[in-house]
Amino acid sequence: MGHPRGGRPPMSSVTDLDSLRRAMAENGERPEGPARNARAEELLAEAERLDIPLAVIEALGHQLKVYNYSSEKDKMFVPFARLLRMWDERPEDFDEYEAHSLHWVFKWMSAGMVDQPHIPLASMEKWLGEMEHRYRLAGYSERAVRGAEFSVAAHVGDVARAERAYAAWLAADRDRMADCHACELHTQGWWQAERGRDEEAVRLWRPVLEGEFSCAHEPHTVLASSLLPLLRLGRTQEARAHHLRGFRLVRPMESMRAAYADHVEFCALTGNEARALELLAERPAYFTDAGHPRSRLDFLTVVALLMDRLVELGHGGQPVPGPAGRSWTAAELAAHARGE
Repeated sequence: MGHPRGGRPPMSSVTDLDSLRRAMAENGERPEGPARNARAEELLAEAERLDIPLAVIEALGHQLKVYNYSSEKDKMFVPFARLLRMWDERPEDFDEYEAHSLHWVFKWMSAGMVDQPHIPLASMEKWLGEMEHRYRLAGYSERAVRGAEFSVAAHVGDVARAERAYAAWLAADRDRMADCHACELHTQGWWQAERGRDEEAVRLWRPVLEGEFSCAHEPHTVLASSLLPLLRLGRTQEARAHHLRGFRLVRPMESMRAAYADHVEFCALTGNEARALELLAERPAYFTDAGHPRSRLDFLTVVALLMDRLVELGHGGQPVPGPAGRSWTAAELAAHARGE
């Protein structure tokens, strides 16, 4: 099938590597979500027309990044497999930054597999072995590998292995592949809270909460994760302050459905069901976006909790915001959330 207008390709703003980089930088500033992802896909197609291997490598890396920071995380696996194949075939096409980025994204893949229920545990274990092998070849510390192993073990409920991997993760040297301090502290605190050690969790999170460490998604997730532990500790006013501060950060971030759900849950558990319903009404797509099943499960679990509260209060017939396409009562949405 030929190009329109006498066989000439459509006009593009991308004419060389510099203009591609400018276009990717502009796209990176757009709000998270499907529109930014679609633009990244267009930019990959334009990069391929340049016939410059590094252009394709950089465009694939950009695509991975926007997918990772979106509700379409399931789309990351295909561009990463392509990048890995390019690296294995012609590593000389990668500059130092892209070689570093390729190894960095191994961590996103490990975390991403845990969140995709269709990926079997055997595949995750194979992937951990691949990550360990490639990190060793590249001369990196095993810190990120043990962190990834911890995530898998914690996810499947293997507490003994998770504790071993957790200790090995913290004992290994921090190097260029280690997650930032803020992200590491978030995960460490999350594990302490999971194990019933709420005071220790809040202690670990303190440097992030006080602004010593931050990143693209921190303190957003720490503020959200701290809500239930603080409630359990009886520190309700501190939890409320974290809700007010944290929700402002999470609200514009389309990829942060699990953290958003934490804020809905906080409202439901503190007698502010009306506010929780307002938050649901702001995010109709969160009911159905399927690209990140784990955060959808988190969200629907909280929806069921909130609807149960309304039913218990005698409001089972109350109209509530739910998936688009029909009207819902609290009782109907509770049943739907459980069924999903």
